[in-house]
Amino acid sequence: MVSDIYVLNLAIADMLFLLVMPFTIHQLVRDRQWVFGNAMCKAVMVVDVSNQFTTVGIVTVLCIDRYVAIVHPTSEKRTIQWTMVINGMVWVGSFLLTVPVMMYTHTVKKKQVEMCIMDLPQGAQDMYWYTIYQSTFGFIIPLVIISTFYSLTLYHVFRSVRRVKRKQSVWAKRATKTVLMVIAIFLVCWSPYHVIQVINLSIRSPTNTFVYAYNISICLCYSHSCINPLTLLIFAQNYRERICRRRDLRSGQQSSSKTTVVKADGSTVTADTNYRCALV
Repeated sequence: MVSDIYVLNLAIADMLFLLVMPFTIHQLVRDRQWVFGNAMCKAVMVVDVSNQFTTVGIVTVLCIDRYVAIVHPTSEKRTIQWTMVINGMVWVGSFLLTVPVMMYTHTVKKKQVEMCIMDLPQGAQDMYWYTIYQSTFGFIIPLVIISTFYSLTLYHVFRSVRRVKRKQSVWAKRATKTVLMVIAIFLVCWSPYHVIQVINLSIRSPTNTFVYAYNISICLCYSHSCINPLTLLIFAQNYRERICRRRDLRSGQQSSSKTTVVKADGSTVTADTNYRCALV
C-alpha cells in the first residue's frame, strides 16, 4: 500500500505532463511559434519543469522507502499518513524549485514570431548558473541518494544470503541485476540531457547534429516516466518474495494478530500484521 502511493503520485505527475504536452508539440511543429498567450506560456513551462523535479524526487524517496522496507521491515514510520506527507513535501519542493521559471518565463517576439522562452536578466551568465542549479537538484543529488540507498540495500541482502546460505543466492543475484537496472535506466535517461545542457553553455551557434542530440535527450528524459512503472514493479516483486515470508503461528487456536517477519540480516522478529506485506 505504501509503495502504491508513490506509484500513484508518479502517475499523477505523468498525467499533468501529458496535459501540457500538446502545447509543446504545437510549438515545435510551428517552429517554436507560441500562439496561446503569456499566461499559458508560463503555466506550461512551470508544469513541464516541475514535472522533471517531481518525477526524479518521487523515485528518489521511493529508493529510501525500499531501503527501510527491506532493512527495517517493522519500522513504524512506514505508514500511509507519513508516506502522504513525504509525497506532499516532494510536490511542494518541486514547485519551489521552479520559482525561477515562474519569474522569468514569458512570451517574447523574435523576428516577428512570438516565442515562449525563459528570458533571464543577465542572459548567458544567468543561464549558466540556472543550468548548474537544475543539474544539481534534478540529477546529481538524486543520483547520489539513489546509488547510496540501493547499495546499502544490496549490502544487507548479501549479508542475509551469507547467514541463510544457499537457497537465496539466486534471489540475491536477481536483486543485484534489478538494482543495477534501476540506476542504469536513470543514468541513460537523464545523463544525456544534463550533459548537453552544460555543453550548450559554451556553444554560440549550435549545429544541426547538436540540435538533434538535444531533442533526443529530451525524449529520453520523458521516456523515464514511461519506464518507471515497469522497473518499480519488477523491483517491488523481487523484494516482496524476500520480506513477505510468513510463519504459521497457529497452534490449534485461531491465529493472533502477530506474524513473523524475516529481516534483511537473516533474523526474525514478531510484528503486528498491519506492517506485513501490505506496506511493501
